[in-house]
Amino acid sequence: MSQKKVEQYKEYKKNKAQILRREKMMRRLELGIIALICAAFLVWFGVSIGQNLTRVNQSTEEAVTATELDLNAYIDYVDSLQSSYTA
Repeated sequence: MSQKKVEQYKEYKKNKAQILRREKMMRRLELGIIALICAAFLVWFGVSIGQNLTRVNQSTEEAVTATELDLNAYIDYVDSLQSSYTA
């Protein structure tokens, strides 16, 4: 090994505890951030499902009340057509 590599290795051995502690802290930080992102996604997904379910319930209630039709004019028209053919 060259002298430069030997010096780097000695420096690494001297600071190994600090380096490992820093790497461990960074790994925990990364896992924490990933967990927060996953939790935020799950919350967003749950909220959107809840909103869609309430929209479906509201739209079905509105659809039932909006289906009332007045067919009197149509019935009168059909009756007039039938009476013109029979006459």
